[in-house]
Amino acid sequence: MANCKNCGAELEEGVKFCPSCGTKVEEEQEETEKAVSAETAGDEKEAKESADEKADNTLMGVLSYLSILVLIPLILRKESDFVRFHANQGLILFIGEVILGILTSVFSWVPVLPIVLGLLNIVFFVFSIIGIINVVNEKKEELPLIGKIRIIK
Repeated sequence: MANCKNCGAELEEGVKFCPSCGTKVEEEQEETEKAVSAETAGDEKEAKESADEKADNTLMGVLSYLSILVLIPLILRKESDFVRFHANQGLILFIGEVILGILTSVFSWVPVLPIVLGLLNIVFFVFSIIGIINVVNEKKEELPLIGKIRIIK
């Protein structure tokens, strides 16, 4: 139950005028309803902004694990802890892939080494998939073996 703003008398629901003093009640209810709807609209706007930011972080996190595309999140979303964490993991993978590519080129004449380095490429690919799964699940989990290395603070 509400009270009359003018005299304080208790008002039943749906009453348009106060039975004690005759003050119109509708205006108070309309103002309250407008305030509540404005509050709700503000909450929806904040929720949408939060959802947009979450989607951006997810996209940037996924890009972190796609080779040289790791540079995009490093430039565009460096203020986000989530993105920075995954960009660090992706940067370590990218550096490893570059080193692996150089080693494969230099030592391609050694009969067994290209096979071993090819297997390491598969390991890097699997690590990238694990990282992408962590991003999509909104987790900040370190990758196996290389997760403790920090390049980006």
